[in-house]
Amino acid sequence: MRKTVPVLVLVAVSALVVAGASYYYVSHNGPPGSNNSQCSDPDSISSHVYNSYRLTIVKSCIIASGVVDNVLQEADGDYHVRLALDSQYSSLTNAANDQYQYGDLVVEIICALPVTQPDAVSACQNYTNNITIPSINDHITVTGPYVLDTAHNNWAEIHPVYTLTIS
Repeated sequence: MRKTVPVLVLVAVSALVVAGASYYYVSHNGPPGSNNSQCSDPDSISSHVYNSYRLTIVKSCIIASGVVDNVLQEADGDYHVRLALDSQYSSLTNAANDQYQYGDLVVEIICALPVTQPDAVSACQNYTNNITIPSINDHITVTGPYVLDTAHNNWAEIHPVYTLTIS
């Protein structure tokens, strides 16, 4: 019994150290995929997000990659890309992505289509989108803000996409 107590204390302290180190890393470096040296908003794209108040910014800019599962056209002029993440980025999705987006990360390419939703027209005025639209099964790498969409059950997104490359 006497040897059991120190072992239990050692295990508990070790668990706290690991939890604390993990919290410190994420709070100072962001979620996996964070790499601000490769991220910037080259054309002030963020200023053209429709109803941006609904997006809670988790990290100002991240990089992620994966395979495109679907590409949907939205009335607000955006392409809604469902991205099956590469394994090193799998922690970027949450339960809402699992439930509503087939486990995929939502990637929004804004102002890429004619806007048919009247209250979204002004967001895309004076902005020309230059981002390549991927096809289903393309492997892509994207950068942009990592956000939670409060209007859609807090699923995780990169919104808007700053850069997109097809590999």
